[in-house]
Amino acid sequence: MSINNKIVLAAAVALTLGASSCRKLLDVNTNPNISQTATVQTLLPAGQLYVASAMGVDMQVNGSIWAQYWTQTPVASQYVAIDQYAPGQDAYSTSWESLYRGASNFRQLYNLADSQKKKPYKAIALLMQAYTFQVLTDGWGDIPFTEALHGQYADSHIVAPKYDSQRVVYMGILSFIDSAKKMIVPGEKVTVEGDLMYGGVMSQWMKFANTLQLKVLLRMAYVDPVNARAKIDSLYLTNPSFIGSKDDARIEFGFNSNNKSPLYAEASSATMAGAQNLAGSSTAIDSLNSNNDYRIAAFYGLSNTGYTGIRQGNYDGGFPGGSYSIPSVYVGGDAQDVRSGNAPVNLLTSWESYFLQAEVAARGWGGSSGGDDALFYAGIRASFDYYESAFFTELEVHSDSAYKIYTQGDVPGGIAPGYWTVYPTTGTTAEKLRFIITQKWFAMNGNQGFEAWTEWRRTGYPDFFVRPKNSLMGSSRPARFLYPTSESTTNTNFPGVMPLVTRVWWDVI
Repeated sequence: MSINNKIVLAAAVALTLGASSCRKLLDVNTNPNISQTATVQTLLPAGQLYVASAMGVDMQVNGSIWAQYWTQTPVASQYVAIDQYAPGQDAYSTSWESLYRGASNFRQLYNLADSQKKKPYKAIALLMQAYTFQVLTDGWGDIPFTEALHGQYADSHIVAPKYDSQRVVYMGILSFIDSAKKMIVPGEKVTVEGDLMYGGVMSQWMKFANTLQLKVLLRMAYVDPVNARAKIDSLYLTNPSFIGSKDDARIEFGFNSNNKSPLYAEASSATMAGAQNLAGSSTAIDSLNSNNDYRIAAFYGLSNTGYTGIRQGNYDGGFPGGSYSIPSVYVGGDAQDVRSGNAPVNLLTSWESYFLQAEVAARGWGGSSGGDDALFYAGIRASFDYYESAFFTELEVHSDSAYKIYTQGDVPGGIAPGYWTVYPTTGTTAEKLRFIITQKWFAMNGNQGFEAWTEWRRTGYPDFFVRPKNSLMGSSRPARFLYPTSESTTNTNFPGVMPLVTRVWWDVI
């Protein structure tokens, strides 16, 4: 991160932290946190930090528990209700507010950039709104969208925005992406300050736009396959560039004591007092162990008995501390190790991009004539390369060697390739998707928990999740988040409480 970006980030942190004290003033229609002297250089990073805060704490923890990467430890109790599938009505108030705060910043950014004729900022504002609203609608289903963020008197002053159907939101997201892409000129030299993700490099933002568009369209693959395929086919006709190795859309933390990774900042706060609430779930750890997957050393810390998980939801099993693995410092999950403060928050990653492209090829979409196997392995390789430093620090092995042993085995060492690395090249589409999505799940461990849970809802993969020991939902599992109480008490267009088991629009299989 450059010195200039650090200065801008410090200003954005101050703006964001200052706004957090005014939480009670926020709804999805007003923008009290934006000062009259806000600039495009401060609005952009402040909005990105709001989104990172939501994705790095509540969305990450809840997603990672329901994706069976993590479970509640026996020595604390912060996430017992989530492990039980029984979150309270306000379990998601903070993430809802943070995401809408981010969206509000991006809308303000767009309007200000438009008045100043700064097209690159407008493009980024639209893409960040698209990303943020997809997270919101994927988590909660119907949400305020077309009338949201219009609370100012100069901007319609809508104080009770209607809830739009998820289909309407998705079409709006795609429109945002299309509009943004038209504003990005390939090869154009522009100056964009304050961008915490790509430093204002617009060619990177074009890759982000194409990859996000692909993700949105594949989310519709089961509920609206005809439309999804047609739009993907059109996208591929443009010879699009996608996120690849080292193009990960992430926000880095840890350059000073006031810039800790959101998850570690939460765990080390006065409220949490450094309590270790998160343990590794045996669902994920047993799968990693059985496949000789070196990434286990990047995702979890060693226990007294090696890499050992707790059965999902077995927080009352009486396990002594040290007898089970906890999430590693590399994913920000060790509450008592300051190195967790350096863990980044990932929004879109190279492995996610490759697995999305592999799914398109496996389905025969996008004018595909194959290549899904190569993209499948590229996704695994990108995940391994991302954790190169972790492999060398923990195992004294480079990611290249770890990847080769995982995917090809080690005959002299008597190690066979992992089961989930033997891609069914001649298999059916369903068989291929089972491997693609399951490998995506492995790669997202600890770094994209919400996305992993969301993909499980969409596809049913992995297909080896277990019922949490203390589940209060019987054989059912959560299919959405709960709307915060603030919506039912302040928005007269609130549609009513939606049970956890009510599926969102695209969740049809």
